[in-house]
Amino acid sequence: MPTTRKTVMFLGGSLANSGSLIMICAVLATKEWVNSVITCKGLTNQTGSVTLEYGLFEGKGRSTYCPNIGVEISPFKVLESLEHFGPSKSLHITVITCLCLGLLGSICSFGITLYNSFSNPYETYLGPIGVYVCSSVSAIFIFFSIVLFVVNTEVYHLSVEMAENKIGSQNVILSDAKNSIGYSYYLMIPAFFCNLFAIIIVYVYQHANYTQRKEQQRPTEDAPKDILMY
Repeated sequence: MPTTRKTVMFLGGSLANSGSLIMICAVLATKEWVNSVITCKGLTNQTGSVTLEYGLFEGKGRSTYCPNIGVEISPFKVLESLEHFGPSKSLHITVITCLCLGLLGSICSFGITLYNSFSNPYETYLGPIGVYVCSSVSAIFIFFSIVLFVVNTEVYHLSVEMAENKIGSQNVILSDAKNSIGYSYYLMIPAFFCNLFAIIIVYVYQHANYTQRKEQQRPTEDAPKDILMY
């Protein structure tokens, strides 16, 4: 049976991993990723706007004087609104894939830390090494998602491309998207730090355990040789 200290430390690690797990699920499930207002200009220099609210999978919107007075944009699938397999669509798929891999890493790390709370597979891949690997993989893929989504939105104009496909009018020009990032995106940041926290907890336990073993060996190492002979 593991010691009380090990049980407490690994339960703390599993709690951190469960936090990451819950947040990644919320990131994938919620739709509050981006609220975008896109400027719309008609052939007669009439200015309007298109407002889009979307997540990783679904979105909705409304157009004002683009080209009509006010038209609700019916709920749409994000990937279907990106018809051509260009940079925007490929990056969006990459973000989803990275989050799924991050979720898998958090699940594995949660299982390993919980298992270590009640058993002693210390020297195997189910010990601290497994936690380091799985939590690191999860944190890395979450970090990639954080960066790539911003690149896709700001550099490759994800919102404008979706609006062009949804409006479908040759009489307007869409430009100057003002994107407001929603809470669904920001949930990735605490999920990232939860994985780091799990790594730190397990490292602290492993370091303390190593120090304790060294201290237990020291009296024998420091004893006179004539005493050790008897």
